[in-house]
Amino acid sequence: MTLGQAETRTNHEQKERKPVDKRALIADLKERIAGGEPGNAGLPGAISLGTGINEALPDGGLRKGALHEIAASAYRDMGAATGFLAALAVCAMKDSSRPVLWCEAWRPPFDMGRLHGPGIAAFGLDPARLLLAAPPGDSDCLWVMEEALRSRAFAFVAGEVDGRSSALSLAATRRLQLAAEETQTPVLLFTGHAKGSASVAVTRWHVAGAESRNILYADEMERLPGCPRWDISLARCRGGQPGRWRVEWNAQERVLSRVSPVKEGETKPAPAKARAAGDDIVFLRQTA
Repeated sequence: MTLGQAETRTNHEQKERKPVDKRALIADLKERIAGGEPGNAGLPGAISLGTGINEALPDGGLRKGALHEIAASAYRDMGAATGFLAALAVCAMKDSSRPVLWCEAWRPPFDMGRLHGPGIAAFGLDPARLLLAAPPGDSDCLWVMEEALRSRAFAFVAGEVDGRSSALSLAATRRLQLAAEETQTPVLLFTGHAKGSASVAVTRWHVAGAESRNILYADEMERLPGCPRWDISLARCRGGQPGRWRVEWNAQERVLSRVSPVKEGETKPAPAKARAAGDDIVFLRQTA
Protein backbone atom coordinates (compact mmCIF):
# COMPACT_ATOMS: atom_id res chain seq x y z
CA MET A 1 0.00 0.00 0.00
CA THR A 2 1.39 3.38 -1.03
CA LEU A 3 1.43 6.45 1.17
CA GLY A 4 -1.33 8.06 -0.90
CA GLN A 5 -3.56 4.99 -0.58
CA ALA A 6 -3.05 4.90 3.19
CA GLU A 7 -4.03 8.56 3.51
CA THR A 8 -7.13 8.00 1.36
CA ARG A 9 -8.19 5.01 3.48
CA THR A 10 -7.68 6.96 6.74
CA ASN A 11 -9.76 9.88 5.48
CA HIS A 12 -12.52 7.50 4.39
CA GLU A 13 -12.61 5.82 7.83
CA GLN A 14 -12.77 9.19 9.60
CA LYS A 15 -15.78 10.21 7.49
CA GLU A 16 -17.62 6.98 8.31
CA ARG A 17 -16.85 7.18 12.04
CA LYS A 18 -19.89 8.23 14.06
CA PRO A 19 -19.62 11.28 16.34
CA VAL A 20 -18.94 10.44 19.98
CA ASP A 21 -21.65 11.31 22.51
CA LYS A 22 -19.48 12.90 25.20
CA ARG A 23 -22.27 13.02 27.80
CA ALA A 24 -23.04 9.33 27.38
CA LEU A 25 -19.35 8.49 27.51
CA ILE A 26 -18.83 10.45 30.75
CA ALA A 27 -21.92 8.86 32.32
CA ASP A 28 -20.66 5.40 31.37
CA LEU A 29 -17.22 6.11 32.84
CA LYS A 30 -18.77 7.35 36.09
CA GLU A 31 -20.86 4.19 36.35
CA ARG A 32 -17.84 1.95 35.68
CA ILE A 33 -15.70 3.78 38.26
CA ALA A 34 -18.47 3.69 40.86
CA GLY A 35 -18.93 -0.02 40.26
CA GLY A 36 -22.68 0.05 40.73
CA GLU A 37 -25.96 1.23 39.32
CA PRO A 38 -26.36 4.89 38.35
CA GLY A 39 -27.65 6.99 41.24
CA ASN A 40 -26.82 4.38 43.88
CA ALA A 41 -23.09 4.87 44.22
CA GLY A 42 -20.95 7.97 44.32
CA LEU A 43 -17.62 8.60 42.71
CA PRO A 44 -14.38 7.53 44.40
CA GLY A 45 -13.77 9.91 47.28
CA ALA A 46 -17.50 10.30 47.95
CA ILE A 47 -19.99 8.54 50.22
CA SER A 48 -23.08 7.27 48.47
CA LEU A 49 -26.21 8.56 50.19
CA GLY A 50 -28.90 7.25 47.85
CA THR A 51 -30.94 7.87 44.74
CA GLY A 52 -31.88 11.49 44.24
CA ILE A 53 -29.33 12.72 46.78
CA ASN A 54 -26.08 11.72 45.05
CA GLU A 55 -27.12 13.53 41.88
CA ALA A 56 -27.58 16.78 43.78
CA LEU A 57 -24.00 16.82 45.07
CA PRO A 58 -21.03 17.80 42.87
CA ASP A 59 -18.97 14.73 43.86
CA GLY A 60 -21.77 12.25 43.25
CA GLY A 61 -22.16 11.84 47.01
CA LEU A 62 -20.91 13.29 50.28
CA ARG A 63 -17.24 14.14 49.90
CA LYS A 64 -15.03 11.98 52.12
CA GLY A 65 -12.05 14.25 52.66
CA ALA A 66 -14.07 17.20 53.88
CA LEU A 67 -15.74 18.93 56.81
CA HIS A 68 -19.54 18.95 56.80
CA GLU A 69 -21.86 20.82 59.17
CA ILE A 70 -25.32 19.86 60.36
CA ALA A 71 -27.68 22.16 62.23
CA ALA A 72 -31.26 21.73 63.40
CA SER A 73 -33.74 24.14 61.84
CA ALA A 74 -35.20 24.79 65.30
CA TYR A 75 -34.82 23.49 68.84
CA ARG A 76 -37.68 21.04 68.32
CA ASP A 77 -35.71 19.50 65.44
CA MET A 78 -32.66 18.54 67.50
CA GLY A 79 -33.70 14.89 67.63
CA ALA A 80 -34.34 14.84 63.89
CA ALA A 81 -30.90 16.32 63.20
CA THR A 82 -29.31 13.65 65.43
CA GLY A 83 -31.08 10.98 63.38
CA PHE A 84 -29.87 12.49 60.12
CA LEU A 85 -26.30 12.56 61.45
CA ALA A 86 -26.62 8.90 62.45
CA ALA A 87 -27.86 8.07 58.95
CA LEU A 88 -24.81 9.75 57.39
CA ALA A 89 -22.54 7.79 59.74
CA VAL A 90 -24.17 4.53 58.64
CA CYS A 91 -23.67 5.45 54.98
CA ALA A 92 -19.99 6.14 55.67
CA MET A 93 -19.56 2.76 57.37
CA LYS A 94 -20.94 0.69 54.49
CA ASP A 95 -17.62 0.45 52.66
CA SER A 96 -15.35 0.37 55.71
CA SER A 97 -14.71 -2.01 58.59
CA ARG A 98 -13.37 0.74 60.81
CA PRO A 99 -15.37 2.17 63.74
CA VAL A 100 -16.98 5.59 64.08
CA LEU A 101 -15.96 8.21 66.63
CA TRP A 102 -18.69 10.43 68.10
CA CYS A 103 -17.50 13.24 70.40
CA GLU A 104 -19.84 14.66 73.00
CA ALA A 105 -18.77 17.30 75.48
CA TRP A 106 -18.58 16.10 79.07
CA ARG A 107 -21.76 18.10 79.63
CA PRO A 108 -23.94 17.30 76.58
CA PRO A 109 -24.67 20.47 74.61
CA PHE A 110 -28.09 21.77 73.67
CA ASP A 111 -29.78 20.23 76.75
CA MET A 112 -30.65 17.12 74.75
CA GLY A 113 -29.08 14.32 76.78
CA ARG A 114 -26.59 11.68 75.67
CA LEU A 115 -26.92 9.23 72.82
CA HIS A 116 -29.30 6.35 73.44
CA GLY A 117 -27.94 2.96 72.37
CA PRO A 118 -31.21 1.27 71.34
CA GLY A 119 -32.27 4.33 69.37
CA ILE A 120 -28.96 4.49 67.51
CA ALA A 121 -29.14 0.75 66.80
CA ALA A 122 -32.66 1.14 65.38
CA PHE A 123 -31.23 3.61 62.86
CA GLY A 124 -28.77 0.95 61.64
CA LEU A 125 -25.72 2.19 63.55
CA ASP A 126 -24.08 -0.82 65.22
CA PRO A 127 -23.20 0.22 68.82
CA ALA A 128 -20.26 -2.23 68.72
CA ARG A 129 -18.63 -0.03 66.07
CA LEU A 130 -19.40 3.26 67.82
CA LEU A 131 -16.73 4.83 70.02
CA LEU A 132 -17.95 7.67 72.25
CA ALA A 133 -15.60 10.37 73.54
CA ALA A 134 -16.52 12.88 76.24
CA PRO A 135 -13.99 15.77 76.18
CA PRO A 136 -14.38 18.33 79.00
CA GLY A 137 -14.98 21.32 76.70
CA ASP A 138 -15.53 22.57 73.17
CA SER A 139 -11.84 23.22 72.45
CA ASP A 140 -10.98 19.74 73.69
CA CYS A 141 -13.73 18.27 71.52
CA LEU A 142 -12.29 19.91 68.40
CA TRP A 143 -8.78 18.73 69.33
CA VAL A 144 -9.98 15.13 69.81
CA MET A 145 -11.73 15.24 66.43
CA GLU A 146 -8.58 16.50 64.69
CA GLU A 147 -6.36 13.88 66.32
CA ALA A 148 -8.87 11.16 65.48
CA LEU A 149 -8.77 12.18 61.82
CA ARG A 150 -4.98 12.10 61.71
CA SER A 151 -4.92 8.65 63.32
CA ARG A 152 -6.67 7.20 60.24
CA ALA A 153 -8.39 4.75 62.58
CA PHE A 154 -12.01 5.76 61.92
CA ALA A 155 -14.44 5.56 59.03
CA PHE A 156 -16.22 8.70 60.20
CA VAL A 157 -15.65 11.35 62.87
CA ALA A 158 -18.50 13.37 64.35
CA GLY A 159 -18.52 16.02 67.05
CA GLU A 160 -21.08 18.17 68.84
CA VAL A 161 -20.12 21.80 69.41
CA ASP A 162 -22.58 24.63 69.91
CA GLY A 163 -22.44 26.93 66.88
CA ARG A 164 -22.21 29.93 69.23
CA SER A 165 -19.10 28.62 70.97
CA SER A 166 -16.02 30.85 70.84
CA ALA A 167 -13.92 27.73 70.21
CA LEU A 168 -15.59 27.27 66.84
CA SER A 169 -13.54 29.62 64.65
CA LEU A 170 -12.33 29.74 61.08
CA ALA A 171 -8.90 28.53 62.23
CA ALA A 172 -10.40 25.55 64.10
CA THR A 173 -12.60 24.47 61.20
CA ARG A 174 -9.71 24.93 58.76
CA ARG A 175 -7.61 22.49 60.81
CA LEU A 176 -10.41 19.94 60.66
CA GLN A 177 -10.78 20.44 56.92
CA LEU A 178 -7.04 19.99 56.30
CA ALA A 179 -6.94 16.84 58.45
CA ALA A 180 -9.95 15.42 56.58
CA GLU A 181 -8.32 16.14 53.21
CA GLU A 182 -5.04 14.56 54.30
CA THR A 183 -6.63 11.32 55.51
CA GLN A 184 -9.69 11.22 53.23
CA THR A 185 -11.89 10.75 56.30
CA PRO A 186 -15.23 12.56 56.51
CA VAL A 187 -15.74 14.76 59.57
CA LEU A 188 -19.12 16.09 60.61
CA LEU A 189 -19.80 18.91 63.03
CA PHE A 190 -23.19 19.10 64.74
CA THR A 191 -23.69 22.76 65.70
CA GLY A 192 -27.15 22.65 67.27
CA HIS A 193 -30.07 24.92 66.42
CA ALA A 194 -28.57 28.40 66.80
CA LYS A 195 -27.03 30.32 63.92
CA GLY A 196 -23.44 29.13 63.58
CA SER A 197 -20.31 31.19 63.11
CA ALA A 198 -18.20 31.32 59.96
CA SER A 199 -16.44 28.11 58.95
CA VAL A 200 -14.76 26.47 55.96
CA ALA A 201 -17.20 23.54 55.83
CA VAL A 202 -17.70 22.11 52.34
CA THR A 203 -21.42 21.52 52.96
CA ARG A 204 -23.84 22.90 55.52
CA TRP A 205 -27.17 21.16 56.17
CA HIS A 206 -30.26 22.36 58.04
CA VAL A 207 -32.52 19.54 59.18
CA ALA A 208 -36.17 19.58 60.24
CA GLY A 209 -38.39 16.69 61.19
CA ALA A 210 -41.06 15.56 58.73
CA GLU A 211 -44.03 13.29 59.27
CA SER A 212 -43.37 9.76 58.12
CA ARG A 213 -45.64 7.84 55.82
CA ASN A 214 -48.06 5.89 58.00
CA ILE A 215 -48.13 2.10 57.75
CA LEU A 216 -51.37 0.15 57.89
CA TYR A 217 -51.64 -1.64 61.26
CA ALA A 218 -55.06 -3.19 61.76
CA ASP A 219 -57.47 -1.20 59.61
CA GLU A 220 -57.75 2.15 57.91
CA MET A 221 -58.11 3.88 61.26
CA GLU A 222 -55.10 2.24 62.92
CA ARG A 223 -51.69 2.99 61.44
CA LEU A 224 -48.08 2.98 62.66
CA PRO A 225 -45.30 5.48 61.90
CA GLY A 226 -43.11 4.38 59.00
CA CYS A 227 -39.51 5.14 58.05
CA PRO A 228 -38.00 8.39 59.40
CA ARG A 229 -38.30 11.42 57.14
CA TRP A 230 -36.60 14.78 57.23
CA ASP A 231 -36.89 18.08 55.41
CA ILE A 232 -33.27 18.91 54.65
CA SER A 233 -31.87 22.15 53.29
CA LEU A 234 -28.43 22.22 51.72
CA ALA A 235 -27.59 25.79 52.66
CA ARG A 236 -24.03 25.62 51.39
CA CYS A 237 -22.30 23.32 48.91
CA ARG A 238 -18.85 24.15 47.61
CA GLY A 239 -18.85 23.50 43.88
CA GLY A 240 -22.59 22.78 43.84
CA GLN A 241 -25.96 24.41 44.22
CA PRO A 242 -28.05 24.73 47.41
CA GLY A 243 -31.34 22.88 47.51
CA ARG A 244 -34.21 21.68 49.68
CA TRP A 245 -35.66 18.16 49.72
CA ARG A 246 -37.73 15.76 51.77
CA VAL A 247 -35.84 12.51 52.32
CA GLU A 248 -36.59 9.13 53.86
CA TRP A 249 -34.20 6.81 55.69
CA ASN A 250 -34.30 3.05 55.14
CA ALA A 251 -32.33 1.51 58.01
CA GLN A 252 -32.48 -2.00 56.54
CA GLU A 253 -30.98 -1.02 53.19
CA ARG A 254 -28.95 1.80 54.77
CA VAL A 255 -29.86 4.33 52.13
CA LEU A 256 -31.52 7.73 51.85
CA SER A 257 -34.02 8.54 49.14
CA ARG A 258 -35.85 11.63 48.01
CA VAL A 259 -39.63 11.40 48.36
CA SER A 260 -42.50 13.40 46.93
CA PRO A 261 -44.30 15.86 49.21
CA VAL A 262 -46.57 14.16 51.73
CA LYS A 263 -50.12 13.94 50.46
CA GLU A 264 -52.92 15.42 52.45
CA GLY A 265 -54.29 11.99 53.39
CA GLU A 266 -50.89 10.96 54.76
CA THR A 267 -50.39 13.95 57.02
CA LYS A 268 -52.97 12.87 59.55
CA PRO A 269 -51.26 11.43 62.64
CA ALA A 270 -51.84 7.82 63.53
CA PRO A 271 -54.36 7.28 66.32
CA ALA A 272 -52.94 6.96 69.82
CA LYS A 273 -54.14 3.35 70.04
CA ALA A 274 -52.10 2.34 66.99
CA ARG A 275 -48.99 4.09 68.22
CA ALA A 276 -49.24 2.39 71.60
CA ALA A 277 -49.79 -1.03 70.05
CA GLY A 278 -46.68 -0.96 67.92
CA ASP A 279 -43.60 -0.16 69.95
CA ASP A 280 -41.82 1.35 66.95
CA ILE A 281 -40.99 4.85 68.23
CA VAL A 282 -37.30 5.05 69.14
CA PHE A 283 -35.39 7.74 70.98
CA LEU A 284 -31.91 8.74 69.86
CA ARG A 285 -31.10 10.50 73.14
CA GLN A 286 -31.86 9.86 76.76
CA THR A 287 -32.02 12.44 79.56
CA ALA A 288 -32.02 10.09 82.52
